[in-house]
This record gives sequence, structure tokens and C-alpha cells, in this order.
Amino acid sequence: MLRRYAAGERDFSGVDLKGANLSGVSRRFDVDAYAEPYRQGITSDLSGINLSGADLTEAYLTGVNLERANLSNANLTRADLSCSNLTNADLSGANLIEAFLECGELDGTNMRGANLFRAEIRVGDAFSPDLTGAKNVDTVNFTGGIIHLTLEDGTVIDTTDNDW
Repeated sequence: MLRRYAAGERDFSGVDLKGANLSGVSRRFDVDAYAEPYRQGITSDLSGINLSGADLTEAYLTGVNLERANLSNANLTRADLSCSNLTNADLSGANLIEAFLECGELDGTNMRGANLFRAEIRVGDAFSPDLTGAKNVDTVNFTGGIIHLTLEDGTVIDTTDNDW
């Protein structure tokens, strides 16, 4: 897969990558293009990859640049996405049960209809992912910066307000 990605192929939909370690696998990218604090943690570039419907159960994706990646309907159960760049990534319908997203870049991330049961999302900056129709949002451990969630009915929730 990595050789095919390096050769320019981007469509790996439905691939089985259970337990795969994709951290540090593709180092041909400009780390200075990333804003602090994320550039220190980025170790691999898989931007624009199509992993829709892929099985990434317990995959190690720490520090992977997944900007504009298609992870729709992917199984990311217990996947470690800490310090990853998911800017403008499509995680719609993804299974993120107990997934770990610490210090990740989540601006513009589409999480519509994703299953977030007991996911850990810890960010340093404000972000506003699209969580329209997301499942189990009330079980997510949101810690860190200011997180504004927009629900399907248009309600905006500030997770720093513990009364939500």
C-alpha cells in the first residue's frame, strides 16, 4: 500500500489494516507547512488518501497527516489518532468507538453520523467539527480547549460548560 501511495495512488477503500502502525511510514513532506503545535508531532504524510470503509481497528495513526483523507464509514475502533492532522477529513459514518484523539488537528473535520462511543478527544485549541447526527456524543471525554459542537437541530454546545 505504501509503495502504491508513494507512486500517486490514493484509493485504498475497504482495505484491512487492523492493528497497522502507520506512524512514520511516509516522511516525504514539508513539516514546516504545519502550524504549531502540530508540526512537532507529524511523522508521516498520507494526505488525501481514500480509506473509506477500511478496517483500522486498533491501528496506530499517531502523527499521521490525514488532511483531506476520506475515512468515511471506516472502522477506527480503539485507533490511536493522537497528534494527527485530520483537517477537512471525512469521518462521516466512521466507527470511532474508544478512539483516542489527543492534540489532533480537527478543524473542518466531518464527523456526521460517526459513532463516538467513549472516544477520547483532547485538543489544545478551539475546533468545531460537524457532528450532525453523530451517535453517543454524550459519552465522549472532551478535554482541553474550547470545543463547540453543533447538533442536528442547530443547537451549539460549548463543552467547557459542564451543564450540557
